[in-house]
Amino acid sequence: MDKYTKTVLTIIAVALAVIAIQNTITPAQAVGGGCGLENYRPCYVKLVN
Repeated sequence: MDKYTKTVLTIIAVALAVIAIQNTITPAQAVGGGCGLENYRPCYVKLVN
């Protein structure tokens, strides 16, 4: 195989590994000030430039 083919196959393999691992990581939860502990008390984030 040439260098191009190996590169493309490597990128595909990495992408598949990321997809497989993505489902095993649990989402992060914000804690502090009582927000985020229950579904009815969401946390709000303000983005400032």
